[in-house]
Amino acid sequence: MKSYLVLTPPGTDPDHEKTVILADRFSWLALFFPWIWLLTKRLWLAALAVFLAQIAAGQLMQVSGFAVVGFLTALSINLLVALEGRHFYSESLIRRGWTLQDVVMAADLDTAEEIYFAGLPQASTAPVAAANWANSVRTPSAAGWDRGGIGLFDQGGR
Repeated sequence: MKSYLVLTPPGTDPDHEKTVILADRFSWLALFFPWIWLLTKRLWLAALAVFLAQIAAGQLMQVSGFAVVGFLTALSINLLVALEGRHFYSESLIRRGWTLQDVVMAADLDTAEEIYFAGLPQASTAPVAAANWANSVRTPSAAGWDRGGIGLFDQGGR
Protein backbone atom coordinates (compact mmCIF):
# COMPACT_ATOMS: atom_id res chain seq x y z
CA MET A 1 0.00 0.00 0.00
CA LYS A 2 1.20 3.45 -0.91
CA SER A 3 0.18 6.77 0.52
CA TYR A 4 -1.33 9.38 -1.80
CA LEU A 5 -1.55 13.08 -1.01
CA VAL A 6 -4.77 14.78 -2.13
CA LEU A 7 -4.23 18.46 -2.93
CA THR A 8 -6.97 20.85 -4.00
CA PRO A 9 -6.34 24.13 -5.81
CA PRO A 10 -6.91 27.52 -4.22
CA GLY A 11 -10.42 28.87 -4.47
CA THR A 12 -13.50 26.80 -5.00
CA ASP A 13 -13.47 23.83 -7.33
CA PRO A 14 -16.76 21.99 -6.73
CA ASP A 15 -16.16 19.58 -9.62
CA HIS A 16 -12.64 18.67 -8.44
CA GLU A 17 -11.33 18.83 -12.01
CA LYS A 18 -7.95 20.23 -10.92
CA THR A 19 -7.51 18.12 -7.78
CA VAL A 20 -4.05 16.54 -7.68
CA ILE A 21 -3.58 13.08 -6.19
CA LEU A 22 0.16 12.65 -5.75
CA ALA A 23 1.81 9.32 -4.91
CA ASP A 24 4.32 9.62 -2.10
CA ARG A 25 6.97 7.30 -3.50
CA PHE A 26 10.35 6.97 -5.21
CA SER A 27 10.68 8.56 -8.66
CA TRP A 28 12.87 6.73 -11.17
CA LEU A 29 12.79 9.61 -13.63
CA ALA A 30 14.04 11.95 -10.91
CA LEU A 31 16.87 9.54 -10.15
CA PHE A 32 18.28 9.64 -13.69
CA PHE A 33 17.35 13.22 -14.68
CA PRO A 34 16.90 15.15 -11.42
CA TRP A 35 17.10 18.75 -12.60
CA ILE A 36 14.92 18.05 -15.65
CA TRP A 37 12.35 16.37 -13.41
CA LEU A 38 12.40 19.40 -11.11
CA LEU A 39 11.88 21.73 -14.09
CA THR A 40 8.81 19.75 -15.19
CA LYS A 41 7.35 20.29 -11.70
CA ARG A 42 8.09 24.04 -11.92
CA LEU A 43 10.61 23.95 -9.06
CA TRP A 44 12.96 26.46 -10.68
CA LEU A 45 15.31 27.24 -7.80
CA ALA A 46 15.70 23.61 -6.76
CA ALA A 47 16.41 22.67 -10.40
CA LEU A 48 19.06 25.37 -10.63
CA ALA A 49 20.68 24.27 -7.36
CA VAL A 50 20.74 20.61 -8.44
CA PHE A 51 22.12 21.54 -11.86
CA LEU A 52 24.95 23.58 -10.32
CA ALA A 53 25.68 20.86 -7.75
CA GLN A 54 25.89 18.26 -10.54
CA ILE A 55 28.29 20.47 -12.47
CA ALA A 56 30.41 20.85 -9.33
CA ALA A 57 30.35 17.07 -8.77
CA GLY A 58 31.36 16.53 -12.41
CA GLN A 59 34.26 18.94 -12.01
CA LEU A 60 35.25 17.19 -8.81
CA MET A 61 35.41 13.87 -10.66
CA GLN A 62 37.99 15.41 -13.02
CA VAL A 63 40.39 16.17 -10.16
CA SER A 64 42.82 13.32 -9.57
CA GLY A 65 42.10 11.46 -6.35
CA PHE A 66 38.57 12.88 -6.03
CA ALA A 67 36.79 10.85 -8.72
CA VAL A 68 35.02 8.63 -6.18
CA VAL A 69 34.01 11.62 -4.05
CA GLY A 70 32.60 13.41 -7.10
CA PHE A 71 30.68 10.31 -8.19
CA LEU A 72 29.23 9.74 -4.72
CA THR A 73 28.25 13.41 -4.49
CA ALA A 74 26.41 13.25 -7.83
CA LEU A 75 24.74 9.97 -6.84
CA SER A 76 23.64 11.35 -3.47
CA ILE A 77 22.11 14.42 -5.16
CA ASN A 78 20.21 12.19 -7.57
CA LEU A 79 19.00 9.93 -4.74
CA LEU A 80 17.89 12.91 -2.69
CA VAL A 81 15.77 14.24 -5.55
CA ALA A 82 14.38 10.77 -6.33
CA LEU A 83 13.39 10.15 -2.72
CA GLU A 84 12.22 13.62 -1.69
CA GLY A 85 11.26 15.23 -4.99
CA ARG A 86 7.54 14.54 -4.67
CA HIS A 87 7.63 16.03 -1.17
CA PHE A 88 9.33 19.15 -2.57
CA TYR A 89 6.58 19.32 -5.20
CA SER A 90 3.72 18.98 -2.68
CA GLU A 91 5.26 21.63 -0.44
CA SER A 92 5.62 23.92 -3.44
CA LEU A 93 1.92 23.51 -4.24
CA ILE A 94 0.99 24.23 -0.62
CA ARG A 95 3.10 27.43 -0.70
CA ARG A 96 1.18 28.48 -3.83
CA GLY A 97 -2.14 28.21 -1.99
CA TRP A 98 -3.15 24.59 -2.58
CA THR A 99 -4.69 22.73 0.35
CA LEU A 100 -3.69 19.27 1.55
CA GLN A 101 -7.13 17.71 1.96
CA ASP A 102 -6.32 14.13 2.78
CA VAL A 103 -3.74 11.35 2.78
CA VAL A 104 -5.17 8.16 1.28
CA MET A 105 -3.66 4.69 1.60
CA ALA A 106 -4.30 2.60 -1.51
CA ALA A 107 -2.71 0.04 -3.80
CA ASP A 108 -2.81 2.23 -6.91
CA LEU A 109 -3.89 5.66 -8.15
CA ASP A 110 -7.34 4.55 -9.37
CA THR A 111 -8.17 3.06 -5.98
CA ALA A 112 -6.94 6.20 -4.21
CA GLU A 113 -9.20 8.34 -6.41
CA GLU A 114 -12.18 6.09 -5.68
CA ILE A 115 -11.54 6.19 -1.94
CA TYR A 116 -11.19 9.98 -1.83
CA PHE A 117 -14.06 10.89 -4.12
CA ALA A 118 -16.42 8.35 -2.51
CA GLY A 119 -15.92 10.08 0.84
CA LEU A 120 -16.94 13.50 -0.45
CA PRO A 121 -20.44 14.77 0.30
CA GLN A 122 -22.71 14.34 -2.69
CA ALA A 123 -24.86 17.12 -4.07
CA SER A 124 -28.57 16.69 -3.50
CA THR A 125 -30.31 15.26 -6.56
CA ALA A 126 -33.85 15.65 -5.20
CA PRO A 127 -36.03 17.86 -7.39
CA VAL A 128 -36.62 21.30 -6.01
CA ALA A 129 -40.30 21.96 -5.40
CA ALA A 130 -41.62 25.27 -6.59
CA ALA A 131 -42.49 27.53 -3.70
CA ASN A 132 -46.23 28.08 -3.50
CA TRP A 133 -46.88 26.00 -6.62
CA ALA A 134 -50.65 25.98 -6.18
CA ASN A 135 -50.85 29.75 -6.36
CA SER A 136 -48.57 30.01 -9.38
CA VAL A 137 -50.92 27.83 -11.49
CA ARG A 138 -54.53 28.63 -12.25
CA THR A 139 -56.92 28.05 -9.38
CA PRO A 140 -58.74 24.70 -9.41
CA SER A 141 -62.18 26.20 -9.99
CA ALA A 142 -60.96 28.24 -12.94
CA ALA A 143 -59.36 25.19 -14.53
CA GLY A 144 -62.37 22.94 -13.92
CA TRP A 145 -60.54 20.73 -11.47
CA ASP A 146 -63.25 20.86 -8.84
CA ARG A 147 -65.45 18.36 -10.71
CA GLY A 148 -63.54 15.17 -9.93
CA GLY A 149 -60.66 13.31 -11.40
CA ILE A 150 -60.14 11.43 -14.61
CA GLY A 151 -57.37 9.11 -13.45
CA LEU A 152 -56.86 7.08 -10.33
CA PHE A 153 -57.25 9.89 -7.84
CA ASP A 154 -59.72 12.71 -7.53
CA GLN A 155 -58.43 16.20 -6.93
CA GLY A 156 -58.80 17.31 -3.33
CA GLY A 157 -59.48 13.76 -2.14
CA ARG A 158 -63.06 13.62 -3.54
